[in-house]
Amino acid sequence: MKTQDKILDAASVLILEEGVSNVTLEKIAKLAEISKGGLLYHYRTKEALFQELNTAAIREFEEAISRYLSEQPNGRGAYARAYALATIEDIQKGGTHRSSALISIFSDHPEIMGIWKEGYARWQQQFDQDGLDWEEAATIRYVCDGLWFNEMAGTTSTSAFAADLLHKLLERIDKEEGV
Repeated sequence: MKTQDKILDAASVLILEEGVSNVTLEKIAKLAEISKGGLLYHYRTKEALFQELNTAAIREFEEAISRYLSEQPNGRGAYARAYALATIEDIQKGGTHRSSALISIFSDHPEIMGIWKEGYARWQQQFDQDGLDWEEAATIRYVCDGLWFNEMAGTTSTSAFAADLLHKLLERIDKEEGV
C-alpha cells in the first residue's frame, strides 16, 4: 500500500473513532506507522490532508465510472449505468469507510463541501447528456446517493435491496434499448 493511502486510511479510522476535532497529525502518523516528518512530506497541514481525503474519494469514484464506461457499449443510459455500477462497487469493497469520515469533516471544514459541489456538478452534467429521460436519470442517481449515504451512516439494512433495485433499473433501461 502506498504511503499516501496508509495516511488517508489512518485519518479515516481516527476521524470515525475519535471525531475530527480530536485527530492530530501525530495520531495519524502513528496509526499509519510512519514518522510525523514522513506525513508532513505528503501533507503539510491537517486541512490539506482532509482536502486530499475528499479529493481522493471523488477521484477514485470517477476512475471507477470511467472504467465501467470503457467496458460497455455507448448509448442511452451508459453514464447512469456506469455511475450505478461504480456506486455498488464502492460499497461492496468498503470504500464508504473513508467516505464516512468525509461527512464528519464537513461540520468542521465547510469549505471542503465545495469539492463535492464541483464533483456533483460534473456528474449531473454527464447525467443530463446521457440520453435518459429526467425521471429515469433522477431515480438512478437518487438511489445511488441514498445507498451511499446509508452505507456511510451505518444503516446497511437496506443495502442489498438498494443494490438489487439499481440492477433492476439498469435491466429495464437495457430492455428498452434492446440490449
